[in-house]
Amino acid sequence: MRADNFLFLQKQQTLVSLNIVFGRYCFKMQTVPDLQNVSGHCRQMKQEHLNIIPTLGILQDKDVALASELFVFKSFNKNDCIVKPNANSRNIYFLLSGLVYAQNKDEKINWYEFEGQSFADIESVFFNKQCDQYIRCAEDSSVVSISKDNILYLVKTNHKWAVWYALFLEEIIQRLYYYYKNLLVKDASQRYSELIELHPEIIQRIPLGHIASYLGISQVSLSRIRAGRQTKKS
Repeated sequence: MRADNFLFLQKQQTLVSLNIVFGRYCFKMQTVPDLQNVSGHCRQMKQEHLNIIPTLGILQDKDVALASELFVFKSFNKNDCIVKPNANSRNIYFLLSGLVYAQNKDEKINWYEFEGQSFADIESVFFNKQCDQYIRCAEDSSVVSISKDNILYLVKTNHKWAVWYALFLEEIIQRLYYYYKNLLVKDASQRYSELIELHPEIIQRIPLGHIASYLGISQVSLSRIRAGRQTKKS
């Protein structure tokens, strides 16, 4: 999907309507926050914290500096909840350090995200639904976050941020596509091998029971897969 497939309407003084359409879904903003009173702004944001924001070949330092008051830095301890079920989470997070995972009420692990990646509760942020999962810290973690309303403020007031947001959404769609494609065409053994290749340190960072839950198999089945890999290596 190209950035020019996204429709950006002309700036208005107090009201803007922005439609970003992909597939059959449409997200629409009706109000724009005042920069001086916008929620969650942080005047103490450090430059090294903002380095986590992907430029996507669009943003320059001055563009990121423009938005520095709209981002929030926060640290969490291991096992802390960043998002809880039944909450309305409107934030998009960028993981500076640590490891986070999503877990539903039945304790099934839905996904993991590592340093340098972004995450959010998709249904809550983009579909205005209450969260139906926990997002927890697997270890001490620090994040930079921005609310969707603040991103849409940037989209209205800065062309580069508008293009950035279109590309960022495209990246999210790609990640979701590959995630669900892997679920459909790859078995647990293949997905485990891919996980270990991408993150060889994961065994030291995540309990095997959590990895088994993420793969959708029992811990006994995971032990068999790991034993089979060891046999092939020897």
